Amino acid sequence: MSRATEALLAKIKKCLALARSGNEHEAAAALAKARALMDEYGITLDDIALAELGEASAKGSMTQRPPTWEALLCRTVRHAVGCKVIIAADLQRIYIGPRPAPEIASYAFAVLFRRLKGARQDYIRTTLKRCRPARKRQRADVFCEAWAYAVYSKIKALMPPVDQHEKIDQYIARRFASLSEVSSRAPSTKRGRLENDYWRGHHAGRAVDLAISMGTGAQPLRIA
Repeated sequence: MSRATEALLAKIKKCLALARSGNEHEAAAALAKARALMDEYGITLDDIALAELGEASAKGSMTQRPPTWEALLCRTVRHAVGCKVIIAADLQRIYIGPRPAPEIASYAFAVLFRRLKGARQDYIRTTLKRCRPARKRQRADVFCEAWAYAVYSKIKALMPPVDQHEKIDQYIARRFASLSEVSSRAPSTKRGRLENDYWRGHHAGRAVDLAISMGTGAQPLRIA
């Protein structure tokens, strides 16, 4: 969306807000102005509602079928922040929702994804170094899945209540014409020592330190 379009929509929204004024003449004039601008530029009420939404992208695995633990992390951020997420043609994860939620979600996913990949490598190198390759991957996956679940409450605790915007699906349909379902790579269902891997991952995820940074020009979310 261009700056000119954003400015036009902001002007119309301001007029619509004034149209709710208790002053009858002021309200009528503001509503007439909003109607005139909408007619002149072909703006609909749907366009105004959709303008409240934004999107922000983050890089994940460059594959159409990400591992289950990455998909879980992606959805964890989505639910905690109150967005929807899609995988674009260039494999970027695009979070969509009322601003500034998408920016916070994309930043959170990018940083947490890097942290989780590092935690996975450390876990393999220290705890799973004697495992066979297939078993090593399986146990590391369980560790990562638990880690991804555990950070939900950390992210959610930082966010004010966010209502699900009723126009998100319409925004996605208009902005991304051809989408298809993407499945993640299924994890193994075998257990054994995996329960220990799960609780270690859960503990590691719960230990992640998140904080909102309020300084001027600072990132909206800091993950220590």
